[in-house]
Amino acid sequence: MDKVEKILEKYKIYLGVKDVELVVRPYKTRDAFTNLSSSPPTIYLNEHLIDDEEVVEYLILRELIHIKLNMYPPMRYGGLSYAAKFDSILHFFTPKEKVEEIRGKMEKLIEVNRRLRQPLFPPFCGAFWRRLVLREGLLR
Repeated sequence: MDKVEKILEKYKIYLGVKDVELVVRPYKTRDAFTNLSSSPPTIYLNEHLIDDEEVVEYLILRELIHIKLNMYPPMRYGGLSYAAKFDSILHFFTPKEKVEEIRGKMEKLIEVNRRLRQPLFPPFCGAFWRRLVLREGLLR
């Protein structure tokens, strides 16, 4: 958790974002998101992704950029759309190829975590079928 806080502090300085709260929780399919309506804005990170430092750095940077862009009204984007401004800031810190690599890594980590958390038997599967499958060794 200490490395996550260090990364957060570094990018808060770079982007000029003053007050942000960080919450780490387990999610099945989400990587990270930001609640802009809370005061201060809150970044929620998936606990299953914080072991990889590159992924954490990307997620924190991405969410802080969203916070930064929402601090000002759209007329301050200098004629660029929100997406164009977001991409230009993101690619200033992280090359486009690296972003794609990190996104692929995140998808794999989330998919693995989702599969690990699925129940062995679906809820509609009766006790008879569970015993049969386990006795016959069909889940090896």
